[in-house]
Amino acid sequence: MQRGYVPFSIIASLFTILFLFVVNWLTTPSEIWAIYPALFLLFWPLNALFKFQDGHKWYSLIASILLILVLLTINLIQTPDYLWILYAWLPLLYWPLIMFAGKRAASPNFAVIASIVFVVYYVGLNLYFEPGFPWLIFPAFVILWWPLSVTFAKRPMLFSMFGTLLVAIFFWNVNTLTTPDVIWAVYPIFAVLWWPLSIYFFVYKRTA
Repeated sequence: MQRGYVPFSIIASLFTILFLFVVNWLTTPSEIWAIYPALFLLFWPLNALFKFQDGHKWYSLIASILLILVLLTINLIQTPDYLWILYAWLPLLYWPLIMFAGKRAASPNFAVIASIVFVVYYVGLNLYFEPGFPWLIFPAFVILWWPLSVTFAKRPMLFSMFGTLLVAIFFWNVNTLTTPDVIWAVYPIFAVLWWPLSIYFFVYKRTA
């Protein structure tokens, strides 16, 4: 069954891709829309091939590159004047990076270094494309949870405290940058303060 499934997925995908391009050519030859579903259809034989060969690491790399090519194609065809692909390609490469790193990806040093690279890259994009607004705080807020969780995963109290601090800093900055006349950040900050309080009273205080 495994030997027959891989060639079947390849032939079926190629047949479907050919059908889509024929329909594209017959209906709207001026707009090449068939390339988008065609690129995504390639994931089927790739998944089948690497699944049976236990090549999850290489599948993650090839799949990430294929996704980047899909987004790059869409970018160059639809909005060639603005290269938004620069915002998307690095997060997609983190998937194969973690797969190839293996157990090292769970180490605090790896998480910190990878997060620093991520944040520094988006700082550069922010300064180059849109220096008027520091939107980098949004992807930085998301990626910083990685080293935070890896470092303090076995220390729930410290994790809750540093997590609360990160959330408070994030919402306060968003409040200050977007609507400084309305102080709304106190509401999510107040809500997240219950996190370390609950850890203290229902975990540490109970066992004390």
